[in-house]
Amino acid sequence: MNKQIEINIPEWFELDGLSTLQVVISPNTDNVGIILAGENLDLTKTCCPTIRMYLVNLINGKYELTKELEAFTFNSKEEALQFSEKLPELTAIDLVMMLNNQTPVFAMS
Repeated sequence: MNKQIEINIPEWFELDGLSTLQVVISPNTDNVGIILAGENLDLTKTCCPTIRMYLVNLINGKYELTKELEAFTFNSKEEALQFSEKLPELTAIDLVMMLNNQTPVFAMS
């Protein structure tokens, strides 16, 4: 049975043109997770498509955005969406390498 996840999305989130792509709750504790948000996926701004990672914490039964963790830019919407789909499955080594080199170490296919 899937548990319903309730997230308090702040007003600035949509005002900044962000859209929620996926929510990943930690498999070790349901008190924390991340939201993957897309920015400029419709290519209406001059900046590149961006995936932003936000930390969420369970507070009084509802997940709250507590801070931005990282942002990754891409050359196309397709690359950004592939990245957001694969991110939850990355190994710790892949993630550390990516954070230091700013390029994914896995194939974008």
